[in-house]
Amino acid sequence: MGQRKDTNYSNSYVEQNLSFIKNQLGDGIGLSEGNFKAFGGQREIGVLYVTSLCDKEFISDQVITPLLQGTLKNNMGNGDISILAQTMFISPINTKIIKQKEEAVTELLKGNTVIFFEGSSSILIVQAPKIEKRSINKPENETTIFGAKEAFVEDIETNISMVIRRLPIPTLKFETFTLGKLSCTNSKLLWIKGLAKDDIIEEMRRRIRDVDTEIVDGTSTLAELIQDKPTSIFPTYRLTERPDVVSRALSDGHVAILCNNSPFALIVPMTFWDNFKTMDDYSQLPFAGSLLRIIRILAFIVSITVSPLYLSFVTYNHTIVPPSLGLNISQGRNGVPFPSIVELLAMTIIIDIFREAGTRMPGIVGYFIGTLGAVIIGQSAVAAGYISVSIIIVVSFSAIATFAISSTILVNTSRIINYSLILLSGILGIFGFFNGSFIILWRMSILESFGVPYLYPIIPVEFQGWKDVFIRAPLKMLKNKLTLIANVSSNKAGNTKK
Repeated sequence: MGQRKDTNYSNSYVEQNLSFIKNQLGDGIGLSEGNFKAFGGQREIGVLYVTSLCDKEFISDQVITPLLQGTLKNNMGNGDISILAQTMFISPINTKIIKQKEEAVTELLKGNTVIFFEGSSSILIVQAPKIEKRSINKPENETTIFGAKEAFVEDIETNISMVIRRLPIPTLKFETFTLGKLSCTNSKLLWIKGLAKDDIIEEMRRRIRDVDTEIVDGTSTLAELIQDKPTSIFPTYRLTERPDVVSRALSDGHVAILCNNSPFALIVPMTFWDNFKTMDDYSQLPFAGSLLRIIRILAFIVSITVSPLYLSFVTYNHTIVPPSLGLNISQGRNGVPFPSIVELLAMTIIIDIFREAGTRMPGIVGYFIGTLGAVIIGQSAVAAGYISVSIIIVVSFSAIATFAISSTILVNTSRIINYSLILLSGILGIFGFFNGSFIILWRMSILESFGVPYLYPIIPVEFQGWKDVFIRAPLKMLKNKLTLIANVSSNKAGNTKK
């Protein structure tokens, strides 16, 4: 942007404001400034914006040019020149008037354009950000067969538009928050008025306002800061990259949060059983959806119990194992120099290392590292006599079961539980396994997510909700909402309408 200066205005009000902003931000940020005589030379104006954050062509065509070519007529009165410019000369819709120069610094860092006017104490802010964002792609972590093929991106406005397209209703409400003293992350609270409980919404507002940290990277960081028990291994919230999941959750009375620079949405309150629900459950026949959900639940149980049960049987509780099976296991352990607990822990850790390495490596390379590494290491360890064949089978079965769990956060939870039960079973046998299992169930039974019991609707019992826990009943039977999550009045309204 060309810069025009006049020595007669070197100490003017506009020049003083420009100097103040430059001193606050420095030169390295890429600040673009211009001092112009606008309205046919009748008034001096100062324009400021950060080059990397703003659309320069838009500012030149829609902001500066109209001000330079405009004229102030006598019938315009003696009102504030910034208000006249906002209402009569500048075409962009998103404009506002502020009074404080310090606030203008914040607006510049948001990608807005700041305009000072000679003879006016008001400052005009024009929103003209240059938005760099990736296109909407397929979900990477929550793939479906019959569901929608689009996922959230890092731009919050794009994410909001995807939710609105699925819920084009005036009762869909939004509330904006700015989080992080340094990051100033823009976030939005979403709910459907009349469905979401007012006390849950108020609790969400309170927890968000109480966030006191310097940086909020995204929804995952915010989730830890506002959840009930930050030290719990069980997720009391749901992170999803799918806008259709958010829309369905909102329609069930849940509350969602979207953050700028984050391609995930946060959904609360959440129960343990929500971890096993996917959009495919509702996109195919009830029997097929129910079968897949039961398989996911069984996969979670297998992933945390197979290894410790095997260890307790071969270490302490030999009489439980059938004689023929016990003989095969014993023969497979001939020549193995390590105890069973060392074998099991070592192979479990190695599998997790391969899994993590495969996740961090790009694309198909990560897949081959995980697959070939596990096969080669496993075969070599068995051939060398370091590991028994039965350990390889048990660990592989447990690891494969985790891939059937639909929630990535719950996968990490299953791994933590698996390690804990392995240690207890290796020390105390079947007694340690059952005690560890009871402790986990007890912890889940007392856990809450924003006032909603974690095992609800199983504990406490609400039979109406059982239609969408272990099985997925036909959609016609799923009209009523859960009373501890959604307003009861919405159920009555739905029944009356029916």
